[in-house]
Amino acid sequence: MTSGAFLQSKQWADFQRSTGREVVIVDGVGLFVVNALPFGWKYAFCPKGPTTDVSVEMLRTVADKLGVVFLRLEPTQRLNDSITQRLFKTFEISPSHTLVTDLTKPEGDLLAAMHEKTRYNVRLAERKGVTVSIGTDSIDDVWPLFEQTASRGQFRLHPKSYYQKMLASGVVFIATAKVGDQIVAANLMVDHAGTRTYLHGASGETHRNVMAPFLLHWELIKDAKRKGIEAYDWWGVAPEGADESHPWNGITRFKLGFGGNRVDSPGTFDFVARPVEYMIYKILRTIRRKAHIS
Repeated sequence: MTSGAFLQSKQWADFQRSTGREVVIVDGVGLFVVNALPFGWKYAFCPKGPTTDVSVEMLRTVADKLGVVFLRLEPTQRLNDSITQRLFKTFEISPSHTLVTDLTKPEGDLLAAMHEKTRYNVRLAERKGVTVSIGTDSIDDVWPLFEQTASRGQFRLHPKSYYQKMLASGVVFIATAKVGDQIVAANLMVDHAGTRTYLHGASGETHRNVMAPFLLHWELIKDAKRKGIEAYDWWGVAPEGADESHPWNGITRFKLGFGGNRVDSPGTFDFVARPVEYMIYKILRTIRRKAHIS
C-alpha cells in the first residue's frame, strides 16, 4: 500500500477546489494543487506524488504548463539519481515516516501484537463504559475537543470551515468516544483504496483516566476489518531512533503500542523551474519566519 494515496484521489481534488484552490491533474504524473506566492508567482504541490516514474524533462514540462516557479513533490519511492540531483529538500508537509497495521490478520493476532499496556487500556475503557460512534457526529460536536488539543500544541488547527468542506467532499469521516453523552475523544479518519488512515485526533481535559482514545482506535480497527479494509495507517510517527526530544515522541509511543510496520518515504522536495524567483521566495520565507519567531 502507498501511505497517503487518498491525497491523489478525486475526493481530495474536489475538497481542494471547494477551498478555492486550483487543482490540475497531469496524466502520468499526478494531482497538483496550485498555490499563490508573492508578486503573482505560483508553485504547484503534488501531495504523495508523483504517482509514477518521471523524468526531469517531464517535470520541467509540467512546471512550464502550470506557469509555476517550482513544483513541490512528495515521492513515495526513491527517485532516480538524475532527478534527485535537481531536487531541493524542504520542510515536510505530509509525514514521511508512518506506521501501518496489517488488518488481514485475525483480531486475536492484532490484540496479541499490541503492547501489554495498550491491551490493558483498551479493556479498561470497555470496563469504564466508554462507547464509540463512527460516522454519526458532526464537526460542531467535536470542535471544542479539537480546539483544546490544538491549544496543547499537538497540531495546527485550520478554520472550522476547512474541516466542514473536507467532510462535505466525502474525504473524511468522524469517529468519537463518549462517556455517557459526553464526547471525550474524536478522530478524523479517511477510507481510501483499502486503507483506513488516522488523519487527526483530539481529546478533552476531562475523563482522561478512562483511556478513551485506545478503545476508539480498537473499534475503528475492528470496523475496518468488517468492511474488508486491509491496512490501518497511523499517519505519522517520529523516525526510528529519533531522540527523546522529538516533538512526536509521545504520540509515536501511543501508536507503536498497537503494533504495525514502519513505512518510510523520501520526504518533501522542490523541483525548481525558475531559479531566480525561487531564491527570492526562499529569502522572503526566511525573513517571515524570523519575524514570526521574534
